[in-house]
Amino acid sequence: MRAGNVLMKSRWFFVLIVTNSFFFLSTASVAGIGDWKSYTDMKNVRSIASDGTTIWAATSGGIFQFNPSDSSYQKFVNSDGLSTNDATAIFVDSLGNIWIGQQSGNIDVYNPKKNIWRYITDITRSGKTNRSINNFFQSGDKMYISTGFGAVVFSISKFEFSDTYTRFASLIEPIVTSVHVYQNRVFVATSLGIVTSKSGSTNLIAPESWEILSNNSTVNSLAEFNGGFYASSTIGLMQYQNNSWSVVNGLATAVRIIAAFDTSLVFVEGSSVKSLNTSSAVSLLNSAIPSTVSSGTTTKERKVFLGFISSGIGSWDQTTNWNFFLPNGPNSNSFPQIVVDENGMVWSASGRSGGSGFYSFNGSQWRNYTIENTPMVSSNDCYAIELGPNNSKWISTWGGGLVLVDRNNNVVRVFNQNVPGFVGVSENTNYIVPGKIASDRNGNVWVPIFRAADFSKTIWKMKPDSTWESYPGFPYGGDPAYMFGVVIDQNNTKWFTNTVPTNFSRPSAPIAFFNESRAITGSQNNWGVITVDDGASNLNTQSMIVDKENDIWIATSTGITIITDINNPKHGVSKIYLNFIADQYINWITIDAQNNKWIATSSKGVFVVSPDGRQLLNQYTVENTNGKIADNNVMSLAFDKKKGIMYFGTDKGLSSIEVPAIETQATFSSIDLSPNPIYLPNNQSVEIRGLVDESSIKILALNGKVISQFSAQGGGRAFWNCRDGEGRLVASGIYIIVAHNRAGDQVATAKIAVIQK
Repeated sequence: MRAGNVLMKSRWFFVLIVTNSFFFLSTASVAGIGDWKSYTDMKNVRSIASDGTTIWAATSGGIFQFNPSDSSYQKFVNSDGLSTNDATAIFVDSLGNIWIGQQSGNIDVYNPKKNIWRYITDITRSGKTNRSINNFFQSGDKMYISTGFGAVVFSISKFEFSDTYTRFASLIEPIVTSVHVYQNRVFVATSLGIVTSKSGSTNLIAPESWEILSNNSTVNSLAEFNGGFYASSTIGLMQYQNNSWSVVNGLATAVRIIAAFDTSLVFVEGSSVKSLNTSSAVSLLNSAIPSTVSSGTTTKERKVFLGFISSGIGSWDQTTNWNFFLPNGPNSNSFPQIVVDENGMVWSASGRSGGSGFYSFNGSQWRNYTIENTPMVSSNDCYAIELGPNNSKWISTWGGGLVLVDRNNNVVRVFNQNVPGFVGVSENTNYIVPGKIASDRNGNVWVPIFRAADFSKTIWKMKPDSTWESYPGFPYGGDPAYMFGVVIDQNNTKWFTNTVPTNFSRPSAPIAFFNESRAITGSQNNWGVITVDDGASNLNTQSMIVDKENDIWIATSTGITIITDINNPKHGVSKIYLNFIADQYINWITIDAQNNKWIATSSKGVFVVSPDGRQLLNQYTVENTNGKIADNNVMSLAFDKKKGIMYFGTDKGLSSIEVPAIETQATFSSIDLSPNPIYLPNNQSVEIRGLVDESSIKILALNGKVISQFSAQGGGRAFWNCRDGEGRLVASGIYIIVAHNRAGDQVATAKIAVIQK
């Protein structure tokens, strides 16, 4: 069967519906629009290989190349060409191509010299339960591929599979960790021992063509050294002699072979790196391996590098001290809640259990905040994050209080049982779990507290002068203790979520709202509820958003609930009208600059619907984005309204796409054009920024003739394709771009030079 052969271009193009009037914008003509990017943590190294000079590492967040000569990195993720970021094996073939095995069964082959990707998808589509790619071994034109169900043989020159071995004597579809050809026989290391092809056997698909030589250990690597053949396993270093395997004397604990040279065999035993010489003497190279080793390799200078499961790659210097090498990235691949601040920085929490702190990204560098590097942070279990007044960031921890980051991105306070006096759970009142905060129009910050032992101090408000007030929780049945977030509508009514996006919830908790100063119809003593009987989709609420029409959209475990009348909520309850969203588990919901709703689901990626929810505008999945989204379980969303970037948070990394729509200006001050001048035919799109709501564009010649006119396609920006009204590219010259609002009482102009080459 022929493997897939696809040339990966630098940008993925598609057509996106961008306005309610169904204007279709071809992103092939607009630089940046439609571009995907991905961001991942690459600490978890599964496999490393060397091309002689540089080190290639396969990680749970993609792959990276490290150059020891200048300590530089090159990262590759799904937006750069990888089929997925979940890489499990890596190998450099004799032609310099990089073979990347994926947990999914995909194999990506990258040619660094030509920057070309080719893909092998047959194993992914095989239907096998365990399709993980575990290792590669090249013998001439054959590439032996170790998988979770056996070994497959691939012809490099034909770029197609030639054989698949799944039955080895009595072993059926074992997990294969390594393959090696020695003395014209194929040796296969499995989780159940070592099998080898019988001498003279030609049909290796037949089970009787194999024999089991060792079945009492898990073998991780095979290597030739000094004319002999060795295997490293959980019971020690073994040598093959007289058609059987025996443990090398003195090396009877778990080992892993790293490399074989002409004079030594390098391996890891426990926390030490050792070598076996041609006289079978063992030497200690380093006795202080600082972390768990997953793999190893060497450069042509015989410098040893190890891959670690939690700290990148490493090697030791002349004083035997270890140095670690890892490209800059987030501290985890988990992005359960994300926000974009006023400066366009992305911020994310890491999770409720086994968290990794929180992290920020300024467009080029990640900064990680943990208890190890930020003393004021008292817990790495940071599960929620939200923006506050003056571009502050508020991080909710699971048990460690509320962390405040100021506009300069420094941790300045932690609010807990001491200040202002939060009360934790009844089992331990110092165990403080604050919900995601919200700030109202008066600059107050509101904080719900999970399971506050003192019921009278369930909800807290910090005033602009930094003083605090507290309020009792929901008094009318259900479970008021489960409030994990708050949003505030135009009436200053507080609405509470009751489920953490990682499915931590109490089903009896109601959809509750609270207004301490205004009587909302249907409320009693400042509180009210929305129930299923009122029309709610479900009571489990993960996320809420107040849209541009002051409607409240609520993400539930079975679709979307919409509150269309905030003055009388019970009489304004509806559900989203699209059937394919109605029963989805909704993790998150947000809006873009045009009030379109972006709906993140637990299994179907992200749906984009019109402002009223009646029409589907787009859907983004792993499948239809060609793997650009890290996962179909999208846990969170955040929109950069100034740059037009939507971020998708998953537990396999962060993905983003640039969309046409950006925030509109309140009034025209000036409009910006880019590029200016524009050279045709190489560039054929002018971006017009700084627009007000519902702007229209006219392109004029200097003599006043109208060349083209159209409505702005992206809210606060528009795009001119350098063509006249009949679709022809315009001639070289100076053109006037006029932007005006619907009423025509706001107008802005700018000139652009068009140059035909």
